[in-house]
Amino acid sequence: MKTNYIKLFSFLLPVAVATSSCNKLLEVTPKYIYTTDQIYANDTMADSVVVGMYGRFAANQNDLSLNTGLSSDELIPGVNSFNPGYSFMYSYNLNPFSAQTNDFWGNLYSIIGVSNAIIEGVGQSKGMTQAGKDEAIGQAKFMRALNYYFLVNLYGDVPLVLTTNYPEERLKPRATAAAVYTQIIQDLENASQLLGSDYPGERVKANKWAALALLSRVYLFTKDWTKAEQASSQVIAQSQLFQLGQFDRADGAEPMDIFTKNNPEQILQLWNSMGASIGVGIKGEFASFGVTEDPTGLLQAFEENDKRKENFVRFEETVNGYQINKYRSDGEAGSANNEYTSVLRLGEQYLNRAEARLELGLPTAVDDINILRRRAGLSDLSNGLTKSQVSAAIVQERRVELCFEWGDRWFTLKRLGLVDNVMKKAKPTTWKTFAQLYPLPTVELQNNRQLTQNPGYNN
Repeated sequence: MKTNYIKLFSFLLPVAVATSSCNKLLEVTPKYIYTTDQIYANDTMADSVVVGMYGRFAANQNDLSLNTGLSSDELIPGVNSFNPGYSFMYSYNLNPFSAQTNDFWGNLYSIIGVSNAIIEGVGQSKGMTQAGKDEAIGQAKFMRALNYYFLVNLYGDVPLVLTTNYPEERLKPRATAAAVYTQIIQDLENASQLLGSDYPGERVKANKWAALALLSRVYLFTKDWTKAEQASSQVIAQSQLFQLGQFDRADGAEPMDIFTKNNPEQILQLWNSMGASIGVGIKGEFASFGVTEDPTGLLQAFEENDKRKENFVRFEETVNGYQINKYRSDGEAGSANNEYTSVLRLGEQYLNRAEARLELGLPTAVDDINILRRRAGLSDLSNGLTKSQVSAAIVQERRVELCFEWGDRWFTLKRLGLVDNVMKKAKPTTWKTFAQLYPLPTVELQNNRQLTQNPGYNN
């Protein structure tokens, strides 16, 4: 006897429910209620579910990049911010009831749930082509991997939920971070084989190169330097698709085009109707975020004449402080609809490869760093640097190149074992070593007695 579990795709259809084929929930099927067979009846229907999955992920993306910036040494709460949660993030005054960290858990697992439903539903479809099945499953596995990447970096060990079998999955204990990374890599390797190499339209859904780009980063976390080097090299080699954006454009328009929609530096972006990426709420008198300016802060980290400083941060006279300027579109009425949220871009691939090559003992590590430094208007690093000096240079370049992007600074400090030393200097009165991981939501601990809380937090 086959049982289908209820799946609600409110972002796609008014109601979409897969009912039991043995025990009918309703004698008459109401309007807008669909079975699994109907939802995945053909390639077009399945693609609508995939688009909905991306839409749900995009709706929740801003807070992750910005709140992790508060946890690290990138951002401070805006002087006129009315959200006390940002101050709690900045000062590590978190608890299992904190809205920000609870939202991360719920939002990320909700996307994983949709991913699992797509994988199962497409696998059972009788109306889809094999090419359509490969595409949908590849997209679902990519998104499942991406969301687990964030979960394991925010919370450490987390439950590994891989099916829609709710009675079993809801009571799973925390899997080790190593097991989670193994699953992430498996999903991304599968996705890289299932997804196509081109962009049929805009760069708003993953393809083979997006899967490899994320793999190159994940391999750094697992210290698989050879595979990290190979994955990033494959992406960089696709020069017909990817080239670095510019800080100085020949047409004299915007001084920076790196984050414009469908820019060739972009490997994956998130579509949004406003044309605003992270820009909402980060500029002007009532901006919720400010850039750190103390001696150890981000503002002081930029070298003299670094074009990234003038393009990535800006001075706001109304608050007498610096704010994020990396993302130009802010979604306000009349603003240009020319920017999508960047998820993966070519600039990071050079840094991933530089680190992998350094660990493999290859002298070309410095060459990759210098490619980004030249774009920023800086001089090349010397080839005579020691390994520790090159490693420090890579951390520095990641800091200024990838600031405000998906927690890269926060995750890098933790991955390299630098977070304690750096944050003790940046926030000597508030830093707590256990704050490297966020607290699990109390409601999850109450609903699943197999879960345990991260050290340092009381339920």
